[in-house]
Amino acid sequence: MHWFKEKKWIWILECVTIFVHVFKTVLTSKFTQFTLSSSNARYSDNLVQHLNTSIIQCARLCNGEDECTSVNHNADTGVCELTTYVPGVVTPSTVAESNWNIYYDDRFVPAVDAWQQSTYVHWDVQLAASLATDGNRGDKNKVTNELDCAHTTSSYSYWGMEFERFAEVAHVIIFFRNSSQVNNRNSNLRLLISPTRQDADNNIGTDCAYYAGPPASPSLPVKIPCAQHVTGKFLKIIHNADELLGLCEVEVYSV
Repeated sequence: MHWFKEKKWIWILECVTIFVHVFKTVLTSKFTQFTLSSSNARYSDNLVQHLNTSIIQCARLCNGEDECTSVNHNADTGVCELTTYVPGVVTPSTVAESNWNIYYDDRFVPAVDAWQQSTYVHWDVQLAASLATDGNRGDKNKVTNELDCAHTTSSYSYWGMEFERFAEVAHVIIFFRNSSQVNNRNSNLRLLISPTRQDADNNIGTDCAYYAGPPASPSLPVKIPCAQHVTGKFLKIIHNADELLGLCEVEVYSV
């Protein structure tokens, strides 16, 4: 009888140990999407603030906000601030502030090259494909009136980018021109992931998603999740519409 009781308690302890291990793994996998960027620092601008959170909860809140790519978090007070900055891509405005830390979503996949079918010239400035991967999420410089967006001159065109590395793509965030007058252009987009540039040029690859559009508000970014996670090194956005294609910023995020 004693032997049976001992075996029973050993079995219970083993189950508890397994449960704790799995629980920690789940929390860790949720949190490893975010990496510490700066200590005793805080982005001066933020989207929204939440109170009484842990850093894990803060990261999850960011995952649930389409525009969020990083957070300010105060471990002492539990204050969580969601922001749109990507360290090394978007230059943020920071302030030195004790007890605050900045974490960013490290699933961001940087671009190393971009191209498009044709290039529109606006105020003697070429709206090159690289303008959609320069980290500037704004669409217009008010001083020079220059669009900071990639733009084609033809309909049924395309835009493409090469990733820094092979990545299993989970979703793509697109910033369009903040103009209701041309918002109808932001529709009928096919997102194709390819392993090589040659495949991308020949429209060979796996579809990540199809975006019917247009967005309800062109001032807000559009998060397009892949119907299935697709591994590749090139993204090609094919515009299946009799309209010009304009993309102010395209960001790719892995699983």
